[in-house]
Amino acid sequence: MTHSPPSVRVEPAISAWSVKKNPQHAHVALIDRINTRAKRLGTATPNSSATALIATGHQAQLWHPGILAKDIALSLAAQRLGTQRLHLIVDQDANEAWRLEVPFVDGDELKIKTVLLAEQKTGVPTGFQPPADVSLLQERLAGLDSQLTGALERALNKLPGGCESLAEQIAVVLTRLKKPYAGDVPVMMVSDLAGLDVYETIVSRMLADAHQCAILYNRAVAEFPLAGMTPMVVGRELVELPLWAVAWNESRQRVFVDLADSAPMFVYDDGEPIDREAVTLLPRALMLTAVMRGYVCDLFIHGTGGLVYDRVTEAWWRAWAGETLSPMAGVTADVFLDLGAPVADRAELDRAVWWMHHLPHNLDRVLGLEGEAVQRKRNLLEHMDDDRGQAGGRGRRRAAFGELHQINRELAEQNPDAMALAKRELHLARAGVKNARIARRRDWCFALYPPDSLHSLRRALAGGWPGVAG
Repeated sequence: MTHSPPSVRVEPAISAWSVKKNPQHAHVALIDRINTRAKRLGTATPNSSATALIATGHQAQLWHPGILAKDIALSLAAQRLGTQRLHLIVDQDANEAWRLEVPFVDGDELKIKTVLLAEQKTGVPTGFQPPADVSLLQERLAGLDSQLTGALERALNKLPGGCESLAEQIAVVLTRLKKPYAGDVPVMMVSDLAGLDVYETIVSRMLADAHQCAILYNRAVAEFPLAGMTPMVVGRELVELPLWAVAWNESRQRVFVDLADSAPMFVYDDGEPIDREAVTLLPRALMLTAVMRGYVCDLFIHGTGGLVYDRVTEAWWRAWAGETLSPMAGVTADVFLDLGAPVADRAELDRAVWWMHHLPHNLDRVLGLEGEAVQRKRNLLEHMDDDRGQAGGRGRRRAAFGELHQINRELAEQNPDAMALAKRELHLARAGVKNARIARRRDWCFALYPPDSLHSLRRALAGGWPGVAG
């Protein structure tokens, strides 16, 4: 299957990337947790000789090549700058981890099969529900009967039994799938932050200063409306904070602070107190990147959306915490699948419609035909208006038109291949217009793409790093 060259976007330019170790960063405290998980899952361990750290991340799901581009850039940057690298799994999110869309060609029409490779509990974060049955994953994937799913089938083979959550299971699969292009990247979970001294200090400060924290958060959200972030609820006695309350196999819930009594306390939206012994408080989007860029990593690589919404984070954190966050960069890419189906735009369809109408009346000229019927047609056309205005002329012209149509029908019957080709081109143009929406999609699971496409993506990104192998 052929493929189009990838298009990559990097902001700022790679040549402007630099890392300076921030002494307040506490990523060393995470190493033990990452290493313990790595032993269970067979994933990579951090480079202990490097001090600075570059990170990127995404939800635990089968993501597209634009996300893979972040991991490739992460590895290239770590190689060039001599840093540790880390992929953050957003395991407090309640996304569909095993949802897979696979394009296929039915005749000349592009269609999509959508399948949930495994069931999961709706609303429950991927890091707080059990892993899927591997045999069920393999069975449903095999049922797709697609040539595109080979890499995913191989990645599911012999998954480690040590996976404790759905997020960990997806992390192993993603690590295997991206290794040929991004290398073996160490994995961290958002839930790893829970219990760290620096994180607990931030949470405690939010509890004590909830009103001001939320007001400044909302002010930053209003400053960047294009980011599409939702403000916190701020009442006189009940204030929302950018946290999720999560517990094993339970839906995540928003977190509020009850200010009615002398001592503030964490509560749910209905006012029920949150049991900190049974419930974990984990960061929502803006707080997550504030913690990562403020206390864990020295450069964070976003996609295009994160690069926009993290401007809100910077404004909020500067106003509330009085701190400047580590730098960020943005990386994404468009990689398209060539599925071997016709693709057309409206102009091509209009031309095909016109040609189908034009050809039957002009086969003799288009094909350069000769013969008695063609000569008769030329004579009829040449003398069609000889008796215009004379008595009986209208009737003779009507008869001549009838004879012209009969000649055109005979020529079409004698040259069926030309007519069939025009009909086929019209069919392909109509199908191509319908196919265009699916063909333009860039968000298929990256495991469905040919290896050549993904190696081309790595080379395209490596082009911005002189001296780094692509």
